[in-house]
Amino acid sequence: MLAGVFHALNDLRVEEVPTPKIKTPNDVLIEVKACGLCGTDPGIIEGRRPTAVPPPFIIGHEYAGVVVDVGSKVESVKPEDHVVVRPTIPCQKCYYCRIGSPSLCRSYLDIGVDMGDGGFAEYSLIPENNAYKIPEYMKWKDAVLVEPLSIVLNGLRLAQMRTGDIVVVLGTGPIGLNWTAVAKRSGAGKVIISEPNDIRRSRADKIGADVCINPLKENPVEIVRDLTDGVGANIVVEAAGISATYEQAFEMTSYAGRIVFFALPPAEFKIQISPHDIVRNEKLIVGNWVNYFTFPAAITSIQNGILPSDILFTDELPLSELTKAMELHKQGKSAKILIKPSISA
Repeated sequence: MLAGVFHALNDLRVEEVPTPKIKTPNDVLIEVKACGLCGTDPGIIEGRRPTAVPPPFIIGHEYAGVVVDVGSKVESVKPEDHVVVRPTIPCQKCYYCRIGSPSLCRSYLDIGVDMGDGGFAEYSLIPENNAYKIPEYMKWKDAVLVEPLSIVLNGLRLAQMRTGDIVVVLGTGPIGLNWTAVAKRSGAGKVIISEPNDIRRSRADKIGADVCINPLKENPVEIVRDLTDGVGANIVVEAAGISATYEQAFEMTSYAGRIVFFALPPAEFKIQISPHDIVRNEKLIVGNWVNYFTFPAAITSIQNGILPSDILFTDELPLSELTKAMELHKQGKSAKILIKPSISA
């Protein structure tokens, strides 16, 4: 089968590899119909996202497909079922797993990020626990949005968004666009975005942003202050991962406002904060990581049309053009890219 294999730093190859087969009683083999390109994927190739397992392995973690075979003990899915993959595999033994927070597991692995068999392939072998049934009528380009949406839904819960809140999204790459759409459709009074890339800013406008700021030409903090009569935003989502946007997040957040750190910069990246500002003005800072238990809610939300995939995706490419997709992403010439390993997708 054809697959996108991460071999080494800056070495991604689309090549023929053996098709996986059922190995254990709890295995599920799926024919991959679609896989979304995430910012994590080029991060792996470029060495910005360390992996738990050394290469080579198949990457890709936002994917869905059709079950073609199952192990002898699999009960929740059967051949011909349509499924979406939750990539996270926690250890189930550590402190965090045992208190009901498996997403914080210190040794969990993500399929297609830390290990194979990832979704940039014609077929993928996954544990039964990672396969979630979806309706057959759900479009594949919608199904691949379940994984990133599940993280955004976790962030929305952590941010304690109330109807009418003013929400600012700093950076509208694929995940920032998710935040824009979800906040708008979840009752935000106004959604303001700041994004220097023309393509992504345009998509944010189409997906529901009320105000779109080009930070190369305008001052986001001043505009947010002006639009809120000097109060500031109730929620600011930092989805760019650069020093300037972290600083802007603090400056434009209202008293008792919530700041969501979503972007994942390198571990050595540091920012300066003002404890006085946080304490005196009761600002809440939350980190937004994956959540093991938001997958069902994300599937339901996708069914209800919370994310307009036709606006989110700017490009749809076959698996053979995966390296081209990576370059489009790197150059900022796309918003969200869909990879289609199967010609029947």
